[in-house]
This record gives sequence, C-alpha cells and structure tokens, in this order.
Amino acid sequence: MKAVHYVTCFRNLRISEPIRGYLQLLPNVNIANDPSIKAQFLTPAFARAAGVIEAEHLRVESNIVCGEFETSDMEGMPPDSFLLVILLWIDLLLRNAWLVKDHGMECDAAFLRVDTPLGTSWTRNFLAMRPSFADGRVGSALEMSISELNGWAQKSDLVESYLHDTDSSSLRFMLEKGYTRSGRAMQYVDAARRTASLPFKIAHYCSAFETLFTTDAAELAHKLSERVAFFLGERGHDRLAVYGTIKNAYAIRSKLVHGDTLKAKQIEELSSLSVQCDNYLRVILNCVFTTDSLKGVFDLGTDALDEYFARLIFGVSTADGTDPAVSSSTK
Repeated sequence: MKAVHYVTCFRNLRISEPIRGYLQLLPNVNIANDPSIKAQFLTPAFARAAGVIEAEHLRVESNIVCGEFETSDMEGMPPDSFLLVILLWIDLLLRNAWLVKDHGMECDAAFLRVDTPLGTSWTRNFLAMRPSFADGRVGSALEMSISELNGWAQKSDLVESYLHDTDSSSLRFMLEKGYTRSGRAMQYVDAARRTASLPFKIAHYCSAFETLFTTDAAELAHKLSERVAFFLGERGHDRLAVYGTIKNAYAIRSKLVHGDTLKAKQIEELSSLSVQCDNYLRVILNCVFTTDSLKGVFDLGTDALDEYFARLIFGVSTADGTDPAVSSSTK
C-alpha cells in the first residue's frame, strides 16, 4: 500500500453484483465490495485510529470507497487539506450521479493515513450534507449495477470535462459572466437534492428550468412552460402534460417566494410534481451534455436560444431532415 491512502463509503448505495478488485469512478476514487479490498484498508491499525464503531460500520457496509497516493501527490498540502480536496472530488461525483439516477447517497466519514519517516498520522473529515430523493425521502437505499457504476463514472467525466473547459466548474462563482447555463442548472439541481422540503425542491427545479430555457422575464411562466413542453415533446413526452407540470411547479414556486399558502390539493400533489420536474431535468441535461449541437444552443447566448425555440415551436424544417433549430442556431 502506498504512503498515503484514504477510505470511506457511500451510504444508501447497494451494488447489485460483486466487483472483482475495485471499480474506478475517478482517478484515485475507487469503489469496491470485494472482501480482500476491504481487508486491505480496514486493518487493525485503522480500527485503532478510527474507533471500533466507525471500523465496524465500514466493515459491514455494502461498499467502501478508497484510494492511494504518493506523498508527492500532496504537493505540500497538510493532510487535512488534502483530504478535503478528495471529498470535493467525491461531492462532484455524487452530484453527477443524479444524471444516471435519482438518489440519496451520502459520503460517510473519510479517514486519511499518511506514512512518513517521522511516523504515521491520521485525519478525518466528512461531507456535511443530507441529500434526498426527488419525492423527499431521506435515507432510502439505491441499487446500482456494475454497468450503471461505469456509466456514472463516464457521465461524470464527460460533464466535469465540459464544465472545466468552459470555465464553469463548481469552484467558480455561478453568476459570473460566461458561466454556462448548463453549469448553473446543475447547481440548482444540486441545491434541490440537498433539501427534503418539497416546496424548496420545486423552487430550485424551477430555477434550473429558467436558467436553461429563458432569456427575459416577459410572460415567464407561460414561455418557460411552452419551451420545455416543445423540447421534451421532440423526445417523446406529451407536450400538454409537460406544459401543465411546469405551470403547476411555477405556481408552487410563486407561493413559496411570496410567502403565500397552498391549498390542500396542491400539498397532496407536491411529491409527484417534484418527481416529474426532477425527471424532466434529467432528460434535458443529459441531452444537453451529450449533444454538441445542443451545447451550442444552450450555452452560446440568448440569440441562439431564442432562434432555436422560435424555429422549434413554429415547426420550421430543413431539407435534410435535421433538427431545424439546432442546424440553424449553430451555423
């Protein structure tokens, strides 16, 4: 084992099949359920440093997350700062897992060991968040296959590479000029994941829709609902149903931000409305991040976005049968 290593686990995640060795989610962020990998990291020395309760918890958990480094990889950082960097990587992974599946995964306490000629040091930290599913459930388990874990790793790499290349990573202030719409939308979705309050979830989802689909405040609720409906209608969704869902979501948002109350029927529908918004955004953002032409529409400016939706809504077609708005707006 290398001179620097850490171990933690993802709470509320079950892996549906055994992994031989470990599976890499990010460089030096690996997930495993192989008993031999657990034994490699969960040693008697670890138990003495972490405590019996923490050691036993990791031993019986369905997975561990671990990685190894050389001391030179720390680049002079103290151990607690280096562990914080690792946890920030993990935080981005958990955010991007939402693009694969709705989830309430958490990162348990992480322990970093550093061996030097002067001795061994341990440090501990954790991610201070309690995520929830779109319907507000907290603590419910999610099951993922090896194929889905690999898809998660690939999706996260795709998204973070794009956001890094466009100077829209989570380390930059999201309201700075040039920050991409898709990057801001992901931050609003992440904010929704971090609250179990359904009205606040829906308000954050509305902000994500607005970030992606609007260019001005005129007839905001109608224009937004119409644009989302046509976009998803091109991808097999019922336009009228989508339109109604977004209008209802905006009504909840308006009540919340203006200090109003909800009718009993609106309260009963909060859970299903939140789930619908969450599902719609997952489809939309997956389309944007995996389609170069859509990145050009959503992240290049208001004129391109306005033209895209004008052509989409009025059914302008092209001779070659391609998406008329995309082919026009990205010329």
